[in-house]
Amino acid sequence: MEKPSSSSTAAFTLPQFMRAAQITDYGTDLDKLLSIQNNVPTPRLGEDTPPAKFDDPMLLRVLSVALAPGDARVLSGMTRELQGPPSFPYTPGGDVCGIVMAMPDEGEKDKKKKSGKEKKYSFGVGDRVAARFVNKPMGMLGEYALVSPAVCDRVPDNVSSDDAAALVSSGTGAVILADS
Repeated sequence: MEKPSSSSTAAFTLPQFMRAAQITDYGTDLDKLLSIQNNVPTPRLGEDTPPAKFDDPMLLRVLSVALAPGDARVLSGMTRELQGPPSFPYTPGGDVCGIVMAMPDEGEKDKKKKSGKEKKYSFGVGDRVAARFVNKPMGMLGEYALVSPAVCDRVPDNVSSDDAAALVSSGTGAVILADS
């Protein structure tokens, strides 16, 4: 794959479609509900709205996804009014580890800088990061995903992608409890 870009996906070829695990209805029998689809449109930075509807997404090439209790609640339909999904089929998964392929558009950064809302991140294009879900646990069980940079951090070299995805929400919860 070509080198990722800092402001768009123009420097590398993003496939039109990707493989993703998708759910077709609410329920608890994942063998009946979950299937791998090869024709899911690949999310495009600057063109697509993340399924969880947050601002300033960045594009990840997904390496690992961890499913958590929140995912099970969404799949069962127990939290449909709060966490969706907005429609079926949908791609589940909220906790992810992946490679940053593109950051939010530089033009958007300039607008935020002028308004005093610009954020600095400890990672950039090409870095391996872990991200937890924002608003709703959905969209990560595909080859590419849109994530919020506000809930990402660089993964140390001595931490596997599987461990990083599994710890991103659980680790946050543990730190909050430890600090209480």
